[in-house]
Amino acid sequence: MGNLSTTLQTLNLSTNQLSGTIPSALGNLSITLQTLNLSTNQLSGSIPDTLGNLVTLQTLNLANNRLTGSILTALGNLSTNLQTLNLYSNTLTGSIPTALGNLAKLQILSLYSNSLTGTIPAQLGQLTNLQTLRLNDNQLTGTIPTQLGQLTNLQTLHLDGNPHLSGCIPYTLESHLTTTDWRYCQRPFTPRPPSPSGGGGGSSPRPRCTNGTVVPNPSANADLVRDCVLLLTNKEALEGRITTAMRLNWSENSSIDTWEGVTIGGTPQRVIRLELDSSGKTLAGSIPPTLSQLTGLQTLNLANNEFSGRIPVGLRALASLQVLDFSNNRLSGSMPTDLGSIASLQTLHLANNSLTGSIPTNLVDLSALRSLSLAGNRLSGCIPNALARVAQNDLSAIELPFCDPVTPTATPTVTPTATATPLAPVGRPIFLPLVRQ
Repeated sequence: MGNLSTTLQTLNLSTNQLSGTIPSALGNLSITLQTLNLSTNQLSGSIPDTLGNLVTLQTLNLANNRLTGSILTALGNLSTNLQTLNLYSNTLTGSIPTALGNLAKLQILSLYSNSLTGTIPAQLGQLTNLQTLRLNDNQLTGTIPTQLGQLTNLQTLHLDGNPHLSGCIPYTLESHLTTTDWRYCQRPFTPRPPSPSGGGGGSSPRPRCTNGTVVPNPSANADLVRDCVLLLTNKEALEGRITTAMRLNWSENSSIDTWEGVTIGGTPQRVIRLELDSSGKTLAGSIPPTLSQLTGLQTLNLANNEFSGRIPVGLRALASLQVLDFSNNRLSGSMPTDLGSIASLQTLHLANNSLTGSIPTNLVDLSALRSLSLAGNRLSGCIPNALARVAQNDLSAIELPFCDPVTPTATPTVTPTATATPLAPVGRPIFLPLVRQ
């Protein structure tokens, strides 16, 4: 096939049972080859360096094989024509080459389900024609580069399944991304310009939530003003890409105690409950990490929406939290271990999402926990035995074993002369049905 260098335009051998390595002689097809598709076979070995010679290539698809080794830096030479690069579902290792940022015409880059390590190269922000970027289910580390915010044509972005990846995706992507599994960064707060008035027009703008309407007597309610500012700042992130009719009614033109899902109380006054599960509006944003700054919260209920992305780390700061309900959403990633540090927690409901990973063992430290719901996820590992003591739980609906088998106690010897009451059989703990609160 390497001799067909002046005629062959498409080589498609996908979805067979081909084994062995990719012939390096395919690199001779550098004059005419536009499509090379060897996906869904059983090919092994590394990607030949000679594929970096295929400068006329528009599509390179080597996905769903058993390829090993690293991604070729030489693929960055295909900058003139390459539009699709699919290397997903192999066992590739090493880092993502920065040279991939040279592929100016690239529209699809799918590297998911490999064993790639290192950081996401900032150079990927140069791929201004990119529409799909899938890097999920690898071992990537570091923070998400802000340069990804330059990808104005990006529609699909998947980063989940990298347990050591941190940060957020630039909020500038929110206007055109249609599919993502990661949370957005918060929009920076821009102070309002001063309204025209009769007195000198150079006065500073009034800080948010201090106009006397949204928070009464703001100078005496500084904590509630801070809560108000935080909610307004996170309003768009919570709402997501929804129609105007579905927007929350939070604004500085109405008192905070009339805001949907918001309850204030305590002395001094704080936001003590945020309940957006039954507002009549299906929210489709992400859960902002800064909600952990609402330190007066006793209830955080965002159930029955379409929230995506991860459960934010840092909720342990909510030292008064009693109810945490994120059930029936589209959340992904693992359960943060700091959930086991919220000592006051009585209800923890995370059921019916797409959570992965193991159940944090420190959930057994939640001595006040009375209701636990984790079913309907993709959890792995085992169930910590001590969670069986939670009065209301759905552990029996999770298809996982307990971490340690329950050891039966020895049956005592019954004296023949006495009438013995039959002993109840000893076995797995009894699980009570979950009662929704």
